[in-house]
Amino acid sequence: MSTAFPLLRTSAMRVAAAELIRKGLIEGKFRPGESLSEPALAAELGVSRGPVREALLVLAQEGLIVHNQNRGFSVPKLGPEDHRLITVVQLPLETQVLILARERARELDIRTLEEIKKRLVDISLKKLNALVHLEFHERIWELSRNPWLEAALRRIMVPFFAFTSMVHSALELNPQLLDKQHQLYLDFLQGNSTMTAEECVRFHFQFDFSGGGEFSATVTSRENETRSSLKPKPWQD
Repeated sequence: MSTAFPLLRTSAMRVAAAELIRKGLIEGKFRPGESLSEPALAAELGVSRGPVREALLVLAQEGLIVHNQNRGFSVPKLGPEDHRLITVVQLPLETQVLILARERARELDIRTLEEIKKRLVDISLKKLNALVHLEFHERIWELSRNPWLEAALRRIMVPFFAFTSMVHSALELNPQLLDKQHQLYLDFLQGNSTMTAEECVRFHFQFDFSGGGEFSATVTSRENETRSSLKPKPWQD
């Protein structure tokens, strides 16, 4: 019984340290390939090295950082090939989530997503906020009501969002494009889109590396098509 409280305290510090470092990674406070110093992080967080090391091991299991037995912990470097490989796995999962969420989304859900989108676009006038970006997608994942899909996407996409935050932190963003890529999701969820779920997802995540690229021409073409056959949600009548 006497050992329960020290263990609980250590566990709490590990969880808190992991959450703070995770937040820093997603916000782009570290650079791709940067080494993570346990002593420096411990000093910054005001804890001993033990909880910090345990926190880093947790984050390595989540795929947010890399653990090398000889060189310690570091921020991963992702390139175009990594983006392609992630997309191979992410595309069908996010597409399925979007389809399921469309069946379950209600007016309040749409209003919540619209508010998150507005915050994201407003913030992007200064920089991309990956935490808000992630919040938008997490809301949609939750709407799928499929915990397995949600867990799989979280494992794949949280490191991806963290990396894109690092990449875009030094780039000038296009708020109009950011607004469009998220509006495509909202239109689909409301039954107001001429695009398929897969097309919405492809456009959305192609932007994260290439700024939209040639796929934006497809979006513009689809947006110009007639919407007379669309069936809006009942609460939109």
